Amino acid sequence: DFLYKNPTRNVIFLDNHDMSRWFSQVGEDVRTQKAGIEWLLTCRGIPQLYYGTEILMKGFANPDGWVRQDFPGGWPGDKKNAFTGQGLSAEERSVQELVRTLANYRKGSSALKTGKMMQFLPHEGLYVYFRWDERQTVLCAMNTDSLPASLNIERYHERTAGFREAVDVLTGRRYPLHEIPSIPAGEMWILELK
Repeated sequence: DFLYKNPTRNVIFLDNHDMSRWFSQVGEDVRTQKAGIEWLLTCRGIPQLYYGTEILMKGFANPDGWVRQDFPGGWPGDKKNAFTGQGLSAEERSVQELVRTLANYRKGSSALKTGKMMQFLPHEGLYVYFRWDERQTVLCAMNTDSLPASLNIERYHERTAGFREAVDVLTGRRYPLHEIPSIPAGEMWILELK
């Protein structure tokens, strides 16, 4: 942060036209793909999502043509149409829906767009950070372990004090703040505190 006066104005990304696609970089693991997208859309900065990331397009950057293939749909002979959803697999549709839901949430979230960020040291595979401003607080928890992880709210008292409930921004499920279920291995949860 000492290098950039306002790091919230930096563009952040998982991949682009000059590097291997994120889905290929993570070994075509859908859970990791989703966690990466969730990090991208909740971290500070301006997220750049390369076309096709939302439908699991893959390819390594050697040669560059593999990462610059046509987006499926609208071209004669396309078996898939990512604009309409025709021919997409269930996994491709689930990632596309994740992007749609979280990007729309971010659009209306003052904390994610312009709020502050506080990170906590990872503990037992759980990486937790908060995005907040005077109107909203969002807790982001990424379980990088191979086992489910419990979210010990007391560990984050500095940012959770005064809140009683957590709402999962992707599912709408509500949890009492001190009764959040374990986060499955390899998943990221995004919770708005109330």
